[in-house]
Amino acid sequence: MTQRVISDIGACEISSLPGQSQVAVCHSFFVHEGNRGQGHSHTLKALQRHALQAMHYDFAICTVAADNAAQIAVLRQAGWMLLAEFKNHRSCEITQLWGTQP
Repeated sequence: MTQRVISDIGACEISSLPGQSQVAVCHSFFVHEGNRGQGHSHTLKALQRHALQAMHYDFAICTVAADNAAQIAVLRQAGWMLLAEFKNHRSCEITQLWGTQP
């Protein structure tokens, strides 16, 4: 089941990893265009963490394109750790896997 975290800033989604229900998969994170470049991503990331804690997840993961410097900065500031990176054969780009304990 997917939970959607919604705010005036934007939204994101949280799903349980199949077969590992205490691990959350965070995805579909976006900030509305008019809110970008103003630091609002950090606020939305904090709302996401609060939702992860409220749902009692033990760990969370997400992916990001390696060239998405803005999203990587938000992840780092929020305390997420880079776990791995790999060549994504669908996008032909480098994808990074990040994780955190909420």
